[in-house]
Amino acid sequence: MKKCVLVQRDLYGTVKNEGATKGILVSTADFGPDAYNFAKDKPLTLLNGSNLLHLLQKHGHKEKIDLMEAKLAIKEKKIN
Repeated sequence: MKKCVLVQRDLYGTVKNEGATKGILVSTADFGPDAYNFAKDKPLTLLNGSNLLHLLQKHGHKEKIDLMEAKLAIKEKKIN
């Protein structure tokens, strides 16, 4: 089982346990077919990087997702 589906199972369990109406899983990357199959017919919404950027832009935020830049920033923080 892929890591994303494990995260979804955990989120789904939390949604049920807490009596929430919906869980939203946000990722800067895309979700695979296993993720979409698991979320089908469950109160889960998958929000990938493109959807996240679209929502941000819709509400007046001009952001970008640059994974290489993020990895470099994390690496630099570890060094300092």
